[in-house]
Amino acid sequence: MNKEKNVKKAFLWNMIGSTCYSGSSFLYLLVVTRVCGAQLAGFYSLSYATAQLLLQVGRYGVRTYQATDLEHKYIFSEYKVSRIITCALMMLFGIIYSSFSFKGEYIIISTFIIMMKMIDAVEDVFHGNLQQKYHVEQMGKMLAARNLYSAVFFTAMLIITKSLYCTCVATSTTSLILCLIINSQMTRKYVGHDEDGRKLQMSHVWELLRTCTPMFIGTFLSLLLYNIPKYAMAGVMTDEYQTYYSILFMPSFVISLMCEFVFKPTITTIAELWWENNVKKFTLYILRIIGIILVCCVAVVAGGHLIGRTLLEIIYGVDLSPYKLHFVVLLIGGGISAEVYMIYNILIAIRWGKCLLPVYSITAIITIAAARILVQQWGIMGAALNYVLSCSILFVLFTLILIYVILRKKHQN
Repeated sequence: MNKEKNVKKAFLWNMIGSTCYSGSSFLYLLVVTRVCGAQLAGFYSLSYATAQLLLQVGRYGVRTYQATDLEHKYIFSEYKVSRIITCALMMLFGIIYSSFSFKGEYIIISTFIIMMKMIDAVEDVFHGNLQQKYHVEQMGKMLAARNLYSAVFFTAMLIITKSLYCTCVATSTTSLILCLIINSQMTRKYVGHDEDGRKLQMSHVWELLRTCTPMFIGTFLSLLLYNIPKYAMAGVMTDEYQTYYSILFMPSFVISLMCEFVFKPTITTIAELWWENNVKKFTLYILRIIGIILVCCVAVVAGGHLIGRTLLEIIYGVDLSPYKLHFVVLLIGGGISAEVYMIYNILIAIRWGKCLLPVYSITAIITIAAARILVQQWGIMGAALNYVLSCSILFVLFTLILIYVILRKKHQN
């Protein structure tokens, strides 16, 4: 197979799919804010943030490991069974969280918001298999199709019914069915039953989960760090401020997702260069990607500063004029977060996931200790500064580890 023949298609469709994925998150909050008002949107925003956090339980840090499993240590059936286990845990924790945090129909709404994010974890295991076989373009097509459907259906349902309850239940149910149908068919078509005659072994499933546990804890702590400002605000500020912060934060979140445009199609190639011991080519390759991401982030921060806040005011129908500086601070944090995401995935691809847990633990201790103090002192600005603090600590520590690993590899060679 010519692994480079579909590079342009891979980048194009990955960009389209990632845009649809990130755009749907943007659209959901917009529609809820417009149709249901700022207070209910604040509840939705907090539930969605929790769903994003629990999504890491569903994915369990397996995706990058799966896409870079060049030796086919585990078969696809074992990846699928591991995902069934982690998605079941995700929903269990989601039900427990919703039951203890809310009352009445809010429990159901929160649960089905979490289910909407669980679908991302379900399709992620299919996409990892396609990426492992260099079919990134098909992965992008499926990601686009499913997210377009979910976004259109959610919007239409909420406008017609004016009920967030009915909308979340219907969207999550129909989206899960569509996800299973299109992903199963496309995977069967482009990958087939590539198991080399091997049979599913539950011992391999548990071994896979044990191997990916440090990555899971790292990604879970990563999302927890980014959501700590929201939880700190929930203790001292009203739901309306949750909405304002979520709107201001949305472009920063999108910056991190945009990183996937450049990075996701390259992860398997990065792993190949590392295992081929081509340290120079590996280093130049990742420096080029990091540079591209940096240029994109600078452009987004500059554009966001000039017109971004005004556009958000027009789109969401809220006054953000008191938060000019807050918005810029969050955009800068988003740029740093994009680089963190890139380096984090490189470390997993070269099987240095063991360093993630101590890095995130150190960062969590510092950030959690500072969060409530910053929010009580400066409100939304304190939340923004807390976000930038966590991103900066992660960036410095991950960069130092990556430099050490490259120098160590060069010395060994």
